[in-house]
Formats: sequence, structure tokens, C-alpha cells
Amino acid sequence: MDREWESKAACLGQDPEIWFSQTTWTKARRICRDECPVREECLEAILARESGTPDSLRAGIFAGLTGAQRAKVARRRAPQPTKARTKPAGSGRQLAACGTKAAYDRHVRKKEPIDDACRAANAASGVAYRATGSTKVPASR
Repeated sequence: MDREWESKAACLGQDPEIWFSQTTWTKARRICRDECPVREECLEAILARESGTPDSLRAGIFAGLTGAQRAKVARRRAPQPTKARTKPAGSGRQLAACGTKAAYDRHVRKKEPIDDACRAANAASGVAYRATGSTKVPASR
């Protein structure tokens, strides 16, 4: 990502403490909102840098937004999960439908948002494992 825009930022040369101290956040937000010509570029850069970061670890003021506000923007921009995912014809196995343990594992592996049905399937799988000590399906008699 080209970072040439940083040389035009209004925060350049400012005391770094104002961006991370809650007592000076008002001043920091004012600088970003009123004076910064590269606010959009800053927002895109910080969202890319913080992707995958838990909301509780997003700190400071960037692009005029607090960590919680940036997390909200990131959630709005995230692609929404679909209920049934399939691969194009001839491309191998079909993906497990949401609401299964396999789909939950896929969401985790691919760092996708986890829907409630998959979360419930994972919980049920954990309960069954703790009860039986096995992940195998019991043989029918």
C-alpha cells in the first residue's frame, strides 16, 4: 500500500500522546476532522492494519475515530455470510452447509464471520464429545 499520503497528514509533527490519551481525544478528533486532507486514506490504512484485531485492542484516535467506532465501520464493511455455500460445478467437493460443525471449522479456518447456526452446531459437537469422549458417530444396531 502506497503511504505517500502520510506526509500530508495533519497529525504529522503533533505530540503522539494526544492520539492515545482520553483527556486529549477531543483535540485529536478536531485535528482529524477539521484539518486533515488525507482522512479517508488514513481510515483505509488503519482498517487494513487492524483487520482481524479484537475490538478491545483497537486503541487511540485514527482518522478521527475511536477504536470502537473503527470496529463498527469494519463490521459494516465486512461481507455478510451466506447460508448455503457451494463451489462452482466441477471444482471438487461441495462445501458443508452452515449449521454444521464442518461449516463452523471452515469459518474459523478462513477467518470468516461465524453465524449462530454454526456456533450452535459447534457447541452441540462439544457437548457430544464431552459426553462420549469420541468424535465418531456411534454405530447403529
